[in-house]
Amino acid sequence: MMFANKESLSSFVYKELKNKILNNELLPGDKLVEMEIARELGVSRTPVREALFKLEKDDLAQSFPRKSFIVSKLSLADAKDLYVVRSALEPIAVREIAREGITERTKILKEIINDMKIAYEKKDLKESKELSIKWGKAIMNLTKNQILKNTLIEINDRLYRFANFIFREEENIRRVYSTIVKIYDAIENKEIEKSYKISYEYVSSIYPMIESQNDYRSFKYE
Repeated sequence: MMFANKESLSSFVYKELKNKILNNELLPGDKLVEMEIARELGVSRTPVREALFKLEKDDLAQSFPRKSFIVSKLSLADAKDLYVVRSALEPIAVREIAREGITERTKILKEIINDMKIAYEKKDLKESKELSIKWGKAIMNLTKNQILKNTLIEINDRLYRFANFIFREEENIRRVYSTIVKIYDAIENKEIEKSYKISYEYVSSIYPMIESQNDYRSFKYE
């Protein structure tokens, strides 16, 4: 693997580690050992160290004396605040889309719903999680309000790690699936206020799913 400079190496290591953390291949509390990471990725320790400090700035890693690092725990306080804001904003985007209904521009929602039905019937947890995230991204991308879109993108990026914990339980999968289908039906039928209401209830219901996990290894209960 060839890189033009040290910065490119650091970026490569950063992206590799960030992806593993976001997808829970590296779990909260796992050690991030420079030498092991360098050997695994075929780089020197310098870009690894730079990547780890960048992950710390993103609150994805935590440093300790003697330059040791671990994957940081997830803050339930932050999650709660983020979901409060998301519950206030995402329904606005849904209501806007419901005014238009399912058109050539918004047909991606129908495609996602069809794929979700297949994944749900197969009880494919990973695919169900990815499709629920894809649904949220589609809602963000379809809004014509650029400020609303940018704000929702920032919020959902910060909430990405939490999605893995929602889909640990089959009941949560059922609730997410059935509610998203209801939102879609309201959008398709151009039921503007109904779509807003269901979307608000949906987003508001997610944080309690996370809080109920009681996972002291992964969460900070401050």
